[in-house]
Amino acid sequence: MGMRQRLAPLCILAAFSLATGSLAPALAEGAPNESVSAVLQRLAENPAAPEQYSADVKLHVRLRVFPWISLTLNGNQVYKHPGIYRFAFRGVPKAAEQFSNMAYALGDASGWPDKYEIALLPAKPSASAGRDVLRLTPKVRGLVKYLDVTVDSATRHIEQIAWSRYDGGTINLTQHYQTVAAREIVAQQEASIRIPHMSADLVANYTNFNVPHAVAAAPER
Repeated sequence: MGMRQRLAPLCILAAFSLATGSLAPALAEGAPNESVSAVLQRLAENPAAPEQYSADVKLHVRLRVFPWISLTLNGNQVYKHPGIYRFAFRGVPKAAEQFSNMAYALGDASGWPDKYEIALLPAKPSASAGRDVLRLTPKVRGLVKYLDVTVDSATRHIEQIAWSRYDGGTINLTQHYQTVAAREIVAQQEASIRIPHMSADLVANYTNFNVPHAVAAAPER
């Protein structure tokens, strides 16, 4: 359940069509399977992950190449299990129409092994304690060479995601969380995009969360 939320609103990447394929990973090569499995299990069984919610989103975009555009888009985001996010932005200028009416599915952690090889990378000397880094390598070759996902083992948060592409491009995403109605939801994302013909910095802020309370199942008779 947890990982559906953790990779959450990556509208900033989908909008630029930077990540080819879903963010769904799999089992390890070059690392003990039980170690990788333990990280995935913690993510998948996070009780603080929401089943559904909606929020307002403010997306700040700054292109670092011509035409050097800086703009802010306002809109809404809706999430529903099993990992479907929909975005709609208001008053979108012609140059940014691709941001509006976006929809994509990230899937559940249980489906990751079908699409990726997953390795647990050795910890760097400078790395913060309690962080695990999973390298996700697509089983079917596409534009993305691999993704490195940094996970906080205590909070079960995906804190950072770094995409490396065969064309030399990179995308780096950092996520910050907020507790709402006993659920932990991504409240801010910062991304730096450096790929051929595109260089941009983006910040997405999510506010006014609406998280419905879970309805208890009726007891069996």
